[in-house]
Amino acid sequence: MNTTRLRLAGAALAALLSTAPLAVPATAATRIPLPFIGSSASQTGTDTEETFDADGLTLHASLRTPAHARQGVAALLLPGSGPTDRDGNQSGLKADTMRRLADDLAAQGVASLRFDKLGSGATGLAGLPADRLAEFGFTSQVDHAQAAAALLSDRTGVPVDRLVLVGHSEGALTALELTGRGVGHGGIALLAPLPMRYLDLLTAQLNTQLDAAVGSGQLSTADADAARATLKESVSSLRETGKLPAKPDPLLASIGLVHANARFLAEADAQDPLELAAAIADDTPVLVTCSDKDLNISCDQVGALRDALDHTTLRFAHLANASHLLDELGPFPPSRIDPLVPLPESLEFAGVLHEWALGLTA
Repeated sequence: MNTTRLRLAGAALAALLSTAPLAVPATAATRIPLPFIGSSASQTGTDTEETFDADGLTLHASLRTPAHARQGVAALLLPGSGPTDRDGNQSGLKADTMRRLADDLAAQGVASLRFDKLGSGATGLAGLPADRLAEFGFTSQVDHAQAAAALLSDRTGVPVDRLVLVGHSEGALTALELTGRGVGHGGIALLAPLPMRYLDLLTAQLNTQLDAAVGSGQLSTADADAARATLKESVSSLRETGKLPAKPDPLLASIGLVHANARFLAEADAQDPLELAAAIADDTPVLVTCSDKDLNISCDQVGALRDALDHTTLRFAHLANASHLLDELGPFPPSRIDPLVPLPESLEFAGVLHEWALGLTA
């Protein structure tokens, strides 16, 4: 079994972004003083087990029905990179990001659907041999999300074009691509989103990691320069041919730049978030978040995406104390081990989402 493919599920950022340290600004341009609206620790509403078919595969999902559902509003939840299940968890990483979002939205009467991506949860390999996973790239990921949207529309009666899309990290890129397919003009939430082309972000993150390794004496300058050169060659190869060089660099392979992931990386990188954002209809309600304590994606990086969405009904929330997984860090500095610690949901983020969800209409 190709365990590297299963662990990364075609998304190299899953490994890199969880460890790469970024400089954290001392202050935020805009603070979010909203109070905590309520705990997402307990489930709100009822989950119903669902299945749907896409690409000849059967995927498993949960439909969250609030106790007091609002008519005409329903949200599709799209998780970040890697083999992430419907609750936002992976093997060895229990974040519950998607489950918390379902709880938060249900508290505002918004029904939602979340599903186990290929390689995770009840979906698992969906009957595929492991060596066929490389056939399913980013386009397949979007196809699966579009099929999930059709199921959510069928169950709630909300037209596909009026659904709300809530994408976290890489899921934000999936959400943006869905809008180009006519899905999700009821609203789109881009939470700690990928703000640039996939391989550009991967390059920026790896350069940061290499700088830190050199600075700490863990890697020589010569080895770091060699890794940068190989990464540049790999990015060029993926963009020109859709394939990696014949012999991947061991360091790059450790963050997912392997042949099994080439299709996913090439297809994801072909989507420019700024171009997709610029094409969203003017009257679409949009929420974009970033945080000073997100070690994966900085608020400075998200700025260009915010600007590309200025023509929409935009709510931009610059948070102070949320992690990349939307956990509450409070006064403590972010660290590489935060994803492994059972932290509560960010108080700032809960307030922002509450306010934005209240404004969603049929």
